Amino acid sequence: MKMLWPSNLPNLNAIEPMWFYIKKETIKRGPTSNRKKLRVRWEKCWEDLPQRKIQEWIEAIPHYVKEVIRLEGGKEYKEGRKK
Repeated sequence: MKMLWPSNLPNLNAIEPMWFYIKKETIKRGPTSNRKKLRVRWEKCWEDLPQRKIQEWIEAIPHYVKEVIRLEGGKEYKEGRKK
């Protein structure tokens, strides 16, 4: 059985949690409006991204799929890491 990819459900897209993580990591020392500095920060964060974080995000996907099925396609579940 194949589940159609619901584009409005970001937790079913494995890359979505990464954007929040990188944003949080890149502004730890304060935000910057300098485009060059920002690019350096994002690239460094991407290079240093721990494999364990990636694995956590991947392992969370089955939980969100179950929630979407339980809600019959709805997005009323609480986003974030499953406790």
